[in-house]
Amino acid sequence: MMINFKQPIIDFQKGTVILAGAGPGSQDLLTIKVNQAIEFADVIIYDALVNSKLLKIAKGSARLIFGGKLKNKKACSQKEINDWMVSNAVKNKRVLRLKGGDISFFSRGSQEINVLKKNNIPFRVFSGITSSQHAIKYSVLTFFNRNNVCNFITGHRQTNDQFASDAFEKIYSNKGRIIIYMGVGQINKISHELIKLGMKKNTKVYIVSNASLQNEKIISTSLSRVQDSIIHNKILPPSIIIIN
Repeated sequence: MMINFKQPIIDFQKGTVILAGAGPGSQDLLTIKVNQAIEFADVIIYDALVNSKLLKIAKGSARLIFGGKLKNKKACSQKEINDWMVSNAVKNKRVLRLKGGDISFFSRGSQEINVLKKNNIPFRVFSGITSSQHAIKYSVLTFFNRNNVCNFITGHRQTNDQFASDAFEKIYSNKGRIIIYMGVGQINKISHELIKLGMKKNTKVYIVSNASLQNEKIISTSLSRVQDSIIHNKILPPSIIIIN
């Protein structure tokens, strides 16, 4: 069945919340369903990683609320985001909770869904393209290596020593490809832990900064030099780090 792109393919009812992934950033990687959700929403609560150009799709009367969390500077609390979703839905508004990438990848989507369930707010989930789906093409054409294993981890959680002590051993022992979200600030610790466990220093590493955007930057380096490469090339978040 062919889709008529000029006709709505979603049913965005008043008093409901749609939790949606806006993709890695580029406008051409936005799904049709999420595009239409932006068009129809009365209230859009958006994250810091959402490309601001996507918000231009919104109707003029839409209320735009920044619900982003930036490193060392939180624009709002998770409670405020939860309250905005619930209070606006109760007012019979079409509420869109718009997140970068896909809401299932290292976001608070499950927490927000639980809040909506607790308050009996109808909701739907629209998936998006996560940044590693775009970034992986620069190193290989599949997430999996010859062992058919792929590890998705978040860098900021590695600061928890209790977590790290168990996680790094498991990650190293399965010999899978490692894809790191939010890892720029912790890559020195991560690389040292992996080398200490026995991973070769010359293991190939790719860093993809601002994936899919015009200022996208791709760096190829090694595990022992990844921190130096980040400093030398002035790599900042958001970045995906792929350890092959």
